[in-house]
Amino acid sequence: MSRSSNPLVTVTVPMYNNERYIAETIRSVLNQTMDDFELLIYDDHSTDRSLEIVRSFDDPRITIFSSERNLGPEGNWNRAISDVRGRYVKLLCADDLLFPECLEKQLAAFELSENEGVSLVSAQRAIIDPEGKVLINKVNFIDGGLKAPDEVVRKMVRMGTNIIGEPVCGLYPARLIALTSGYSARIPYTIDLDFWMQLLRLGKLWMIDEPLCAFRISNLSWSSRIGEMRHKQFLAFMEEVAADELFQINDLDLFIGRFNSAVQSMTSLMGFKLFAGSAAEKRVIAVQ
Repeated sequence: MSRSSNPLVTVTVPMYNNERYIAETIRSVLNQTMDDFELLIYDDHSTDRSLEIVRSFDDPRITIFSSERNLGPEGNWNRAISDVRGRYVKLLCADDLLFPECLEKQLAAFELSENEGVSLVSAQRAIIDPEGKVLINKVNFIDGGLKAPDEVVRKMVRMGTNIIGEPVCGLYPARLIALTSGYSARIPYTIDLDFWMQLLRLGKLWMIDEPLCAFRISNLSWSSRIGEMRHKQFLAFMEEVAADELFQINDLDLFIGRFNSAVQSMTSLMGFKLFAGSAAEKRVIAVQ
């Protein structure tokens, strides 16, 4: 299938064994209020019906790539941004969702005259469970508007958690990809945050104070698979960004962040276990 040579947006989806959610994820992209996009799906040698489900969609904006071997998240995420043709890029995990106006409103933010020098537009997100039920309507760690990189990163370190959002939340200029080193799973839990940090070294953040997407908590998600390593890995990430003078992180920031990170990690882990357990219980009941 031929691809558009110059779509405004590339939505790119790295996929591995996501047969349960991938159709819903694709539909959330196809139902956008703006339609000038391409949707690239990169299957990482799935062993379930994911690829079959993706191929059942008949839309000229979709292009499917498959791999003869499993590359893992880092390899497949980087492959997913290796051949984008849009002016802007959104990497979307294969179990998360875009709300209908997501692309339209994030593009509008880039077009604001005051947003010259913005390297990342992010939006608030809802949290949904494995069944798609909304658990939190709006995660709001940071208010809307233009944010300087040091302001954002210092607050994130102090809060001990991701205040920018998961990949589903962000939209960024494709031209900046070449100025980064891509996605790195050196610290697996912060593979997305590491990339956001690279973008914030190149410009400012614009935050849209409205939930335009949904991040799914499930036992299939990358975050849940990291499990109890989350706290230790976020601490390692904090130490790395503190070493960058651009972000102006001090010892007090790190002290506060270490405490808050432990609290956030404990709360998140309990949530993942609770909802993963609830989903498993529902599946048992369903087959009885």
